[in-house]
Amino acid sequence: MSSAPHLQKAREFLEAFEQVFDKDWPYTKMMLGIHKETEQQKKAAAEFGMEIIPIIAESGTFIHPDVDDEAEDWGHRGQLLNAYRELKKSLS
Repeated sequence: MSSAPHLQKAREFLEAFEQVFDKDWPYTKMMLGIHKETEQQKKAAAEFGMEIIPIIAESGTFIHPDVDDEAEDWGHRGQLLNAYRELKKSLS
């Protein structure tokens, strides 16, 4: 059995994953109801002693979060991103 169909399916998955979680990230956030915190919300959190840990930088996307610790307070995201990057590298 040829592995070509499997490779094509893996490439199609990567393209769709990248479209949703990188290229269309602003639209994905809108559809998920993710909104930027206002300065007032940040100030209120600080007044309660809450630490705000950015899990995706304003300039980042899910795939490229642009933060120091991609797994910070987000369970298996680091594992998912590492697996994504390894699959992409192996298909290149």
